[in-house]
Amino acid sequence: MAKTIKEVSFYILLVSLGLLAGWFVFSSSSKHSGETQSVAQEYTCSMHPQIRMQDKAAKCPLCGMDLIPVASEGSASADDSFEMSAEAIALAKVETIEAKKSEPQKVLRLYGNIQANERNIHSQTAHIGGRLEKLFANFEGETVKKGQVIASIYSPELLSIQAEFLEALKQKQPVITEAAKERLRLLKITESQIENLEKTGKANPYINIVADASGIVTAKKTARGEYVEAGSVLFDVANLNSVWAVFNAYESDLPYLNVGDLIGYTTNALPGQVFTGRVEFISPIVDSESRTAKVRMETDNKNLKLKPGMLANALIHNAKISGEAIILPKSAVLWTGERSVVYVVKKHENDALNFNLREIKLGPALGDSVVVLSGIQEKELVAVNGVFAIDASAQLAGKNSMMNLPPNPQGDTMNKIAKLAAVALICTTAAACDEHKTHTAPQQPPAKTQSAEVIQLGVSGSCEMCKMRIEGVAKSQSGVKSADWDIKTQSLRIEVEPSKANLDAISKAIAAAGHDTEKDKADDATYNALPGCCKYRK
Repeated sequence: MAKTIKEVSFYILLVSLGLLAGWFVFSSSSKHSGETQSVAQEYTCSMHPQIRMQDKAAKCPLCGMDLIPVASEGSASADDSFEMSAEAIALAKVETIEAKKSEPQKVLRLYGNIQANERNIHSQTAHIGGRLEKLFANFEGETVKKGQVIASIYSPELLSIQAEFLEALKQKQPVITEAAKERLRLLKITESQIENLEKTGKANPYINIVADASGIVTAKKTARGEYVEAGSVLFDVANLNSVWAVFNAYESDLPYLNVGDLIGYTTNALPGQVFTGRVEFISPIVDSESRTAKVRMETDNKNLKLKPGMLANALIHNAKISGEAIILPKSAVLWTGERSVVYVVKKHENDALNFNLREIKLGPALGDSVVVLSGIQEKELVAVNGVFAIDASAQLAGKNSMMNLPPNPQGDTMNKIAKLAAVALICTTAAACDEHKTHTAPQQPPAKTQSAEVIQLGVSGSCEMCKMRIEGVAKSQSGVKSADWDIKTQSLRIEVEPSKANLDAISKAIAAAGHDTEKDKADDATYNALPGCCKYRK
């Protein structure tokens, strides 16, 4: 009997120890679970991951979408990197390349036309006033040679000068004779014509105009029978033995062009024939409308194949700028307005890749590629395909992404707007704010009620998202009891406590959120960062 009692006591003690150990283990587990649950779950917007809220029922203040839980991380990364599995990489078709330095080269395509060489353009003028009796060059495009008679003029002035010359000869006054002869020479009267005048003694009122240069008549300025004055232009003559090829180069292409470059080009009129010339002039002025500058080269044209007005196309395959640099495909770069970012592979294990967001500084564009001035080192692996899928994974993981970059020294306008919008959502109703104050602030004796005052403020906006933002910012200001913005009248009705509210402060806060008021105007950077549907300026 005594032995039985001892055995029972032993088993009771053993069970008690087991219960005690179980209580200790499960108590610790429960405590750890409670500590884990004490960490508040954050929620974000799949379209705007910069939004962080602890209210699951809240809506995104920027787009109104339902919020989703922020993905929990098994191990926090100090450098904000994140991992993508091999399956996710294959599904997103992610590709990477190793960054290497090379000499930036660009294929340039220039468009222009053939023009007459302005150095070889000559204006044929009348040396004396009178009536055009005959024209021996009658149309544009006619070829003339130097010394060829191209017009005949009847000139009373010439008749008078010849009469003075003949009279001076009769009176044998050498000084007057030589002066009259010099006047004839100034009128382009040749020595043979002057000698003939001396022999015959008869004045001739007609004078022939001869071509001063050989070339093609490019413009006819007068007609037969017209009266012209001394110095009037009769024809424009151009020598087309050499012509200009003038191209329009975009300002982004100018660093790749230099005076002295040998360039080949073709024309639509002569397919298959390549003409060459050296760049002799690059215009220092960029056209404000076309954003191009003139690039000119001279080409020999003794066979006259090239004609002014022909369209020309130049293709430069290896346009270079000095110095080597890292070059990446444009598909690797995400542009966020002010900044550009890429995703760099930090490490890879078992076909899984660990990515890190990197801000870079870009140089000139090279067609489908772009020069990287800083931010990337040689031999680093950079994602060049599937970059948007990588960025989406970063957003869902709560990491920095193109939509949620850390503020730069100049300030991040989008983050400022997001914060203001978040304030607007938290304080959507005065009751919600009051409820929050009830739970957080110590109980105070009830204050004496004050009569509310209603004021109107003109505020610009264009959509329901604007309404949410404007009213939310207004309600977050001290002394504002309610706010109601009307999209039709562009007016904000505010109910305030006169002793606490400050209309100037309310107006400035709304302007800081990107909306013009009748008292303050939003700065351009904040306005430009608003979503497209919120743009109200015309």
